[in-house]
Amino acid sequence: MIKGLGIDIAEISRVKQIYGRHPRFLEKILNTDEIEVFNSLNTEKAKMTYLTGRFSVKEAFTKAMGTGLVGIGFHDLSVLNYPSGQPFIKTELFKGNIHVSISDTDELVITEVILEEEEK
Repeated sequence: MIKGLGIDIAEISRVKQIYGRHPRFLEKILNTDEIEVFNSLNTEKAKMTYLTGRFSVKEAFTKAMGTGLVGIGFHDLSVLNYPSGQPFIKTELFKGNIHVSISDTDELVITEVILEEEEK
C-alpha cells in the first residue's frame, strides 16, 4: 500500500550558485558517505548534478512523508547507489519500502520518492 509520494525538481545552476557562496552547504545537505562519493567525481558538472540530485531526493522524501522539513534533517537520510547505479535511501525514519528515481538534464534534476507499507 502506498503511504506517500513526493516529487521535486531542482535547478543545477541554483544549487551551484548556493554552493559557490556557501561551501558549507555541502556539509549541510550531504552526510559523510555522500561527501565521499561527491569528492570522487571528476568534473564540476558531475559534482553539481550529484549534489542537486541528493538535495532533491531529500526534499521529495519529506514531501512523501507529508511533513516537509519539520522534524526531518538532511542527515537523517543517505542517498546512495547500488553497484548497478540504481539509487536507494537509507534511513531510520521509514520502515517500509522506499522507491526512488533521479533523472537529470543539463539544467534540471527531477526526483520521485514512493513510500510503500505492507498492508495490515
